[in-house]
Amino acid sequence: MSVHSLSRKLTGRMANSAMGLRDFRFLWAGQAVSAVGDQLFTIAVSLRVIEVGGDAGDVGIVIGGRFLATILFALLGGVWADRVPRRRAMLLADAFRLVAITVVVVGAFDTATLPLAVLTFLVGSGEAFFRPAYGGLVPSLVPEERLLSANSWRGALDSGAAVVGPALGGVIVATAGTRWAFGVNAATFLVSLVCVFMVTEPPRERPTTRSSIIAETREGLSAVRRVRWTSAILVMTALQTMFVVAPHMVLLPVITQEEFGGPTAYGLVIAMFSLSGLVGTIVVGRIPLKRPGTSALIFNALFATVPLVLLTPFSLWWMVGGYVVAGLAMMPFNVLLQTALQRQFPPALLGRVTSVDWLCSLALLPIGLAVAGPLADALGRTTVLVVAVVVQLGASAAVLAVPGVRAFHQEEPPAVENSEVAEDGSRTSS
Repeated sequence: MSVHSLSRKLTGRMANSAMGLRDFRFLWAGQAVSAVGDQLFTIAVSLRVIEVGGDAGDVGIVIGGRFLATILFALLGGVWADRVPRRRAMLLADAFRLVAITVVVVGAFDTATLPLAVLTFLVGSGEAFFRPAYGGLVPSLVPEERLLSANSWRGALDSGAAVVGPALGGVIVATAGTRWAFGVNAATFLVSLVCVFMVTEPPRERPTTRSSIIAETREGLSAVRRVRWTSAILVMTALQTMFVVAPHMVLLPVITQEEFGGPTAYGLVIAMFSLSGLVGTIVVGRIPLKRPGTSALIFNALFATVPLVLLTPFSLWWMVGGYVVAGLAMMPFNVLLQTALQRQFPPALLGRVTSVDWLCSLALLPIGLAVAGPLADALGRTTVLVVAVVVQLGASAAVLAVPGVRAFHQEEPPAVENSEVAEDGSRTSS
């Protein structure tokens, strides 16, 4: 193949890819680095708790601070993302997290568990304001026909970071210590901040009058509720997070320790899950689907292989195979859902819709993590895992009966209460 024909082929592919757009490339590059930093942060802060004399319970408290902050501030972050330029919201969130991590690097917060819990709470707070802004910004940078590509690239970086981040964190901590790991994490926020700064956000008309934060939060919740397929999917996601994802997170390290000898087996299973997720996101971004909702629910149902192989740990490779299938399926589900949400809702609502989606994915997780272990002890692991299989398969099948789910689309767009949405997605008071 000649250089000229290869160039034309690459140009043609880029023309259909979100990566062909300058602003998206900058946004993606920053998030690719930041996603690795997020994974590195979890490793660094967990090991730092142990270094200062904490135990497993202290690690849970510290990591829980991040979940708590995101749950508390997710909806507020969505309102903020719809009120101000989303690029500005992301810059402020990155700067806030950069300052928080830098405090640790210079040594102010490294002597006790409580200050580290405060740190994770601050990092989670910044994340709660960053994610909704990102979810609203992407559709303004990428035309509708490239949204699937954009979300596939985002899913790919998340999956890749889940492999690279922990490995990099382990190497840095082992060779240079946790302070250096926090320093690298701070540098990733700086890179993200610079990349977001390079993005040019298209102007949005601002509303002439402004409702209260509570009213705008209710507005976003109401919009999601009125789109029946969206509310059904988010309820399904919340239930599966509590009854399936949480038991997997609690029982996988225990079962791999008992059956296969420890952390190496656990690391292999998680790495293969993440790598298969990377493959899944690449594939789904290239295949046109006539009924994306039906396809997404089939992918979602396949996550049942996780509790199934935990229920029957015949061999390590049997478990790896189950997690590979789950990774190949769940990342495409996430990509298809994000793309559908961005197409269904007007730009004026996307920050709040993204925050509601994210909140539903997280809200019941702490409860699930808290009760999965005690329930497994009281009722037996078999009962907990059988329930997980039933919930994953049953919920995936049940929501297919809801109008709009099969196409991931509802014909009538959601109205914005007490306001009108202009053709460009801006809102004016009625």
